[in-house]
Amino acid sequence: MIESLPVLAETAAPPLVIFLNTMTLLARYVHIICTTLLVGGTLFYEMVVPIAIADLKPEQQLAIFARARWVFRRIVWFSAVFLVLTGILSTTRHWRAYAQPEQAAVEHLREASRYTTQPVTQPAPPELSAAMRPGWWWVAHASTGAMAILIALSLTIGRTPPSNPVIWMRLNLVVLMIVIFLASATRHVRMAATEPEPPTAASSPEDGSVPA
Repeated sequence: MIESLPVLAETAAPPLVIFLNTMTLLARYVHIICTTLLVGGTLFYEMVVPIAIADLKPEQQLAIFARARWVFRRIVWFSAVFLVLTGILSTTRHWRAYAQPEQAAVEHLREASRYTTQPVTQPAPPELSAAMRPGWWWVAHASTGAMAILIALSLTIGRTPPSNPVIWMRLNLVVLMIVIFLASATRHVRMAATEPEPPTAASSPEDGSVPA
């Protein structure tokens, strides 16, 4: 037990790593919450409100629709600001994996080899196909997300909504679903490309015999 204490001290994460990991976790949590608010607000404003006010008089419908749009505006602007901030923070944290996935994979294998006492082969940069490059998926996610935010902001800017606001909201809801899929795909490809399984350690057979 006493002999294992130096090993635990060497493998303990420094405070800076703990802080960065905590900030990344909080940024991801806020990013998901803001996405949920934006999707839920769009779904409610586009589907629930029109059905709920269908039996009211036209002037009453306009009054309720305008009040709902005012509340929706606050949700959109709040979500847009924090989505951009947390997106920048998360991108900065994982930029090496997006820009140089091969080098990030080699560094991950070297880091994993530090925690084994058996000799391991020198890791070689993996060959990644176009579909396995997380940078491309990040570009698709970021550009589609920016498009969804711009559509949502355009629906709330000004005193009156644009023409055919329900159609634009339905379109934006589809775009938001695509953004969520691309976010999940980006994380999956990033982890698969930059965190491969470490190579097996070179060890002798259990019976102690030397292979021919």
